[in-house]
Amino acid sequence: MPKFIFLILCSSLFFIYAESSLSQWNVKEGEEVPIEFEGAKKIKRSVSSGDQIFYFDGPNKGKMVDENGKVVDSSNFKISNGTLVIKKFSKADEGSYSEEPNMIMTKTEHGFSGVPGETLVINIEP
Repeated sequence: MPKFIFLILCSSLFFIYAESSLSQWNVKEGEEVPIEFEGAKKIKRSVSSGDQIFYFDGPNKGKMVDENGKVVDSSNFKISNGTLVIKKFSKADEGSYSEEPNMIMTKTEHGFSGVPGETLVINIEP
């Protein structure tokens, strides 16, 4: 019995830790939504139209680019103090957002270890 309790405790801690990097927001349609990942140079989003990346610097600064390298209409986005702001959130903006690349790497004595970074899932309130 003690082994079973220990197994349940360890499993619970694993799931609590694993879910800590996943957040969910419900927002109102048409609302201004700030999305911040401290120090990010790019933010990737997965929405119904596919994967897209927003750039904070470089030739595509302030633009959303799709997975084929095509610039998406970016008039609904702005940069404010290092934060991506969606001016009027719509159904097309629903999806998951994360810093790109979304892996936190740590150098150890025997190599590297990595864990997924924070992911934010944003939906429109029902």
